Amino acid sequence: MRGKKMEEREQTQTSLKIQKTEWIYSQIQKQREAEDALFEQIRREQDALNRLNQSIEKNMERTKEARKYNREFQEHMEAQVYAMYGITEDKLQGIQEYRNAYYRGCAFSLFLLSVVLVALCGLLHGFQSQICLFMIAFSGIEGTLLAQEKKSGKILDTICKLLYLLMFPLMMVVFICFELGYQEYDLILPWLSVFGICVLVFGTAAYFCYNPYRKEKKKAGEARDTLREIERTVQKEVKKDQKSREKSEKRQKKLLGREAARQQKQLEKEEKQRQKLLEKEEKQRQKLLEKEEEQGQKLLEKEEEQGQKLLEKEEKQQQEG
Repeated sequence: MRGKKMEEREQTQTSLKIQKTEWIYSQIQKQREAEDALFEQIRREQDALNRLNQSIEKNMERTKEARKYNREFQEHMEAQVYAMYGITEDKLQGIQEYRNAYYRGCAFSLFLLSVVLVALCGLLHGFQSQICLFMIAFSGIEGTLLAQEKKSGKILDTICKLLYLLMFPLMMVVFICFELGYQEYDLILPWLSVFGICVLVFGTAAYFCYNPYRKEKKKAGEARDTLREIERTVQKEVKKDQKSREKSEKRQKKLLGREAARQQKQLEKEEKQRQKLLEKEEKQRQKLLEKEEEQGQKLLEKEEEQGQKLLEKEEKQQQEG
């Protein structure tokens, strides 16, 4: 009894182990199938992205070539038109940069004069004097405004240029009033100091608050929208491909089912035909056997008749003898 119980326990333990291993194997298979499906989906999305990337690169190359061709054609046409009137490319470039060059020269000369004025005030009254500190402060404000070039918009750039051109005349007014001892110096100095502080704050705010990438942010937003649209199109294409594959698989299954049913019907027909042939052959065999039996019976009857006749003849002969 104990041996039987031990055997039963061992059998139950082995069956439980087998069931556990089968369950673990099935879970591993399911996980592998899920990972394979995910990998297949990622691969399809990557293929779709590669196709879209190639099409985008081709379109970008075409647009770049078209822009380059249009720009070269326009430059060539403009050069020919200006050459008809005797204007070379150097002259045309000088005409275009004349205003900027004039402002640069004027700004450099004014800043140099401001530095000279600061040095003059320092030599005459000392670098710790009120007038020298005022000139140094206004020179620093000029430097702040001068740093605004190509750092702000058109409106701010124009305002900064006007303020910069206004700074040196104000410095000269203050210097003349101080040197000649005018009473207006005490009235002008506080107001100009406040004005200089306001200009300094304005220049600093214009330098740091101006965002040259404002338009680029809009373009970046449009680019992100385009990327989202590309991702959506890729997902749609992947879903369409998956649906088309599922449909094709269903159609293939239907065709295979129809083919299997047709083959089954064909096999059934052939089997029926074989059965019919076998039945016919069996009937023919039975008929042949019946004929043979009939012939055998007839032969036996004939032989019996002949035997009886012979016996009768022998009996007659014996009776006669």
